[in-house]
Amino acid sequence: MKKEMKQKALPKGWREVRLKNVASVKTGPFGAQLHQHDYVQSNGTPIITVEHLSERGLIHKNLPLVSDHDKERLNQYLIQEGDIVFSRVGSVDRSTLVSKDEVGWLFSGRLLRVRPKKCDVHSSYLNYFFHAQKFRHHMQNIAVGGTMPSINTSILSNVIIHLPPMNEQKAIASLLETWDTAIEKTEALIAAKEKRFKWLLKTLISDQQNNPEWRKMEMEKVACIAKKKALQKLSNKKLLTVKLHCRGVEINKTSFNPKINPKGRPYFERKNGEFLIGRQNFHNGGFGIVPLELDGYIASNAITSINLNPDRVNTDFLFYSFSRKNYYQRIGSFMDGTGQKELSDKQILQFSLSLPPLSQQKQIAQTLNAVKQEIEVLKQLNDQYRTQKRGLMQKLLKGKWRMINQQSG
Repeated sequence: MKKEMKQKALPKGWREVRLKNVASVKTGPFGAQLHQHDYVQSNGTPIITVEHLSERGLIHKNLPLVSDHDKERLNQYLIQEGDIVFSRVGSVDRSTLVSKDEVGWLFSGRLLRVRPKKCDVHSSYLNYFFHAQKFRHHMQNIAVGGTMPSINTSILSNVIIHLPPMNEQKAIASLLETWDTAIEKTEALIAAKEKRFKWLLKTLISDQQNNPEWRKMEMEKVACIAKKKALQKLSNKKLLTVKLHCRGVEINKTSFNPKINPKGRPYFERKNGEFLIGRQNFHNGGFGIVPLELDGYIASNAITSINLNPDRVNTDFLFYSFSRKNYYQRIGSFMDGTGQKELSDKQILQFSLSLPPLSQQKQIAQTLNAVKQEIEVLKQLNDQYRTQKRGLMQKLLKGKWRMINQQSG
């Protein structure tokens, strides 16, 4: 017997009902009703499937299309504004609210369509209820199947939902939609800033590689490999790593107290400002500069530290120069080894550089740092919005915080 989703006590005026009592649930068309040859290349009706589901709306990219004839034939599988579509297989906790922009589209056999009865439940409220962490965990627990979890109309129709009065449903949904709007606007601003950062990286560095004022040289002309004494003990030492895609140096959260293997790699203490190169993942963007908050952390010799000549090269400029995909990705073809490939110190010192005068390096780095800092601030703000929204959802959907004045019985 499947477990029910329980709550100790519902707030006054709330109801506990099964979904089938306030909404209809329908499975999409199966293979016999829709074949691969039924899809058209253009001038058709979109049919959504699992990959088009997101937490804040349907994704309008890579949509398969069917002809007008098939749309008419499959008209019982049309979606309308206020419907909620659920993943039937795989990630069975995923669902998305249908907006006015998707009215008249179709949904595939890998989805279930929930159509709320408007007199009983507000679609947007129900959508947020479905996205609550507790409910999503419940869906994962009640799914059937081994390797591929799945749900069906019976399973979804019989889930328990908690409904406040309609005016409170609308108030809860309206408040949470305000948070979603703030998150969406912040994400759009982040995307715009990141697009500008890429443009600046190309304009200020990539497009200047043939500038006659820029000098071409190998890394060994402006840097050397840092020589340090290997640590003998690692007690209370925290491990750092260089993350992929030019994110810089971060804590390796999976290994805080590594043990020294006498036959393994040596470990070294890293200091604020050190420039680190991942010898095994540089070609995937594995490099960075140690920030102040990670001063004193350690890394194995799989990560090389280089000392830069401050009179010849600016540390931040070098980081941004490396950050160009057409630079770091091509390094992979020079790495040694047949299995786990790895850069040697000699190869690192042979990296080709193109450097403008030091004053110009600093100016370029300052411009890019400013945009990068703006992006980081916006990302932190967006993380705060998301955290606060989750906390708010938990309180509102459990009735711990009420959105309307409670009437005495």
